[in-house]
Amino acid sequence: MSLLEFAGLRITQPRLQIARILFADGEHRHVSAEQVYGQLQMTGKRIALATVYNTLGRFVDAGLLHPISARGLDATLFDTNMAPHHHFLNETTGELTDIPEGEVPLDLLPKPGDDSEILSCELVIRTQAK
Repeated sequence: MSLLEFAGLRITQPRLQIARILFADGEHRHVSAEQVYGQLQMTGKRIALATVYNTLGRFVDAGLLHPISARGLDATLFDTNMAPHHHFLNETTGELTDIPEGEVPLDLLPKPGDDSEILSCELVIRTQAK
């Protein structure tokens, strides 16, 4: 069973081509829709930018990608690493890198004052090249 089928997505050529770019080598990455579109163009694949955006949105809905929007990013980035983790954002280069799970002690977070519970926490630590 393919990753797309496992996620409950119908297999289409654009989805397959985009999934190959994102998941084929097993490496985690942070990419924008424009970067995916550029990679498709470099390989000779003719897919509209709107289709790339729609496909990435479907991948998010299916739990294959996590969108990251943060001040300092030019565009939403899509993270292939679905495990809980945080990020460093280099504001000089725009590069987003993973902070491994467990490196940030979440037990130090304040408790919500309204009897709700914390479901998740996404920390982006901003850095600047020297």
